[in-house]
Amino acid sequence: MKCVSIIGGDNRNLILSNLLKEDGYSVFRFGLETEEKNIEECIKESNFIITATPFSVDSKNIYAPLVEKKINIQEFIDLVHNKTIIAGSIADEYIHKFNCNGNIVFDIMKDNKLVIQNTIPTAEGVVKIIIENTDITINDSNIAILGFGRVGKRLAKVLNGMGANIFCLDTKKEEVANIDVCGYNILKDIYKELSNMDVIVNTVPKQIIGRNEINSINKSSLIIDVSSKPGGIDFEYANKNGYNVIHALGLPGKVAPVTSAKYIKEIIDNLIV
Repeated sequence: MKCVSIIGGDNRNLILSNLLKEDGYSVFRFGLETEEKNIEECIKESNFIITATPFSVDSKNIYAPLVEKKINIQEFIDLVHNKTIIAGSIADEYIHKFNCNGNIVFDIMKDNKLVIQNTIPTAEGVVKIIIENTDITINDSNIAILGFGRVGKRLAKVLNGMGANIFCLDTKKEEVANIDVCGYNILKDIYKELSNMDVIVNTVPKQIIGRNEINSINKSSLIIDVSSKPGGIDFEYANKNGYNVIHALGLPGKVAPVTSAKYIKEIIDNLIV
């Protein structure tokens, strides 16, 4: 029988554990809504340990929003030896520490297929956030999308289909050309043009909107960052000065956990043969 242990994570991992059980896996859980083992026993039971996506949101504990208890990263690393660790968006420093204990780490967010699949619930999640946090329609609104990668492309397509006026920014010449070919507006003067946006969505995981850019934004605008930590916005400055800014991490797990869990299970099935 195939054995896996699942430690931490959001609803995706909870649903994933049930999907794996239905498929004949022996599954041990810790840090989810219900637990069948303590963490030491859970680690011992399997050579394959599935943990959170993202691995952490505070750089101290494994992401485990379904329980109150904290799962300290360093304490977890100290317990795990000679295992295969499956997580998402895990920092290089933790990969190095796991490797030093003889572990193999697989970051599922480096799987191109999963990344592409996740753009769908991410885009739908952004739509949900816009509807819930503005008092205008998406139709005929001005929406800036920073970064025209996989997420940016999907998001632009979805919002354009809903009638929004799309303005895109990217530093790569080929992506700027793609923006033009797709028929979207190209952001040329970020300081001047962001002031006219109803919604600004950042997809780039490095700071693009600092203090100067924030000061050029209208305070009635909604700012959404879907990039992984640390994100692309100076959140401290934006919040301190009264801007409406949301760091929307892990949208696939919040918006479509069942679909997202099925995506992850495909990867698990291929890894555990």
